[in-house]
Amino acid sequence: MSETHILAPLDIAHLTSQGLVGPVDDGGTRRLHKRRLNRSSDEEHGHIPLQATVHSHLDAFATIPDQLISLATIEHVGFSKTKALEIWNSWTNWPVTGPRRETDIDDGGLQVTFLDFLTEHIGRVDTHDDNDVEWTSCMETYGLATEAQHAILDVRFKYLRLSRSCAEWSADTVHMRYAGLEEIQKASRDRAAALRCASSRPGNSQASRSSSDNVVSTPDTLSTSSSSRPTQRSISSMQRESVPGISTDSSSSSIAIAERDVPGYTVLYKGLDQGRIVNLLDDAGRLNQIEALLSPPPSDFSGTRSLFYFTPDFKVAEYYAAYAKRRANVESVVIVRIAIPDDAIWGMEEGEIQRVYWPSREWKELVWYSRRQQRLPSTLRKYRDATLVIGTISKKPERVYHRLKSWEGVSESHVLKVDREHSTRKAVQFVFSGEEGQDFLVKHASDNIKVYPFTQGEMGNWLEQDEV
Repeated sequence: MSETHILAPLDIAHLTSQGLVGPVDDGGTRRLHKRRLNRSSDEEHGHIPLQATVHSHLDAFATIPDQLISLATIEHVGFSKTKALEIWNSWTNWPVTGPRRETDIDDGGLQVTFLDFLTEHIGRVDTHDDNDVEWTSCMETYGLATEAQHAILDVRFKYLRLSRSCAEWSADTVHMRYAGLEEIQKASRDRAAALRCASSRPGNSQASRSSSDNVVSTPDTLSTSSSSRPTQRSISSMQRESVPGISTDSSSSSIAIAERDVPGYTVLYKGLDQGRIVNLLDDAGRLNQIEALLSPPPSDFSGTRSLFYFTPDFKVAEYYAAYAKRRANVESVVIVRIAIPDDAIWGMEEGEIQRVYWPSREWKELVWYSRRQQRLPSTLRKYRDATLVIGTISKKPERVYHRLKSWEGVSESHVLKVDREHSTRKAVQFVFSGEEGQDFLVKHASDNIKVYPFTQGEMGNWLEQDEV
């Protein structure tokens, strides 16, 4: 059975004593200070004073569900009140026969997760056309709330939105918001663990008493008052330490900008929400589970295998990060940066590295076969066997390619472009295989990986530049 409380009891007691969290309301939600949302929100919202209270500074607090598996969560991830109630009633009135829910006692059989159950309600109808009325109709069918619809349909991201279908972006939004709640849950458990550790230090004989009796009243300190030598530790510092590798500098900081151009290295990026990179880094901030960055098939260069996709163009990663930020609720968004020695890339043996760009015939064929999940002809299998493929990024969802009778129907409209007018500058990607490519990344990027927060302030700057 899964744990459904988002905030740990000990953490709630401590946050309550500091005025950083409110009580659960009738809708099953509570208000939490934005600097205590997840393990990097303290940096993003550092301008908000911790002395702000839930009663006097509403803008300093975010509304989150009390329980991860709840009616409130269904609304939080993007469903309307009416649809959320329908989904919740189905979940709580589970049939006796069939697979168990993740909240049921484990019987060793099949299990349905709450997230999978939510996303089952997306995709019965779909569209990819440049018609906002059709997109709205689709999302109404899914039962998405008006707020979520507006976020997905934001005209400033229309070009990128049309690279995937309505069902794909809708499901991605639900997944992202749910992962964000899991991030809040993880951060709360980390804080609770720190509180338990502080209360169990030598000299603190009353470790079991409540947190509100065992901490000083400073909102950003964790201390034990029973010891003759009180120990204080910044909660903000603890949050940063709990997620090693995520920089305290944002993606547009002077440090991050300086690291975009490193002599002797090829620098690659990927923009995504922070909830998708769980276990990416180890306690030392080194690469741990790079498979967290795998993209499932079908994709540009494979119809059957998961691959690692990065871009050498920061603006491309920033574009994806900005759209994720627009669709987010309380989630943090990041830009992953890896630096690979040039010698390692350009020193690959023949066959290990391949290049394929628009408007070559092979690029059109490779994208057409891959997006349709069809077997590659022998002339294209060199791309399947390569460790690294460098090539142009495609645009349009799978359904578009399925409608094309042959690869000859692939046109320049199927190419992703990243200049302001989306007319000339074609986006490029570095694609590593899931086997040899993974070994290559682990070997050459383990010590050269950084994760930079893409903050709300940077989102505002991006939007201003886009409107120039």
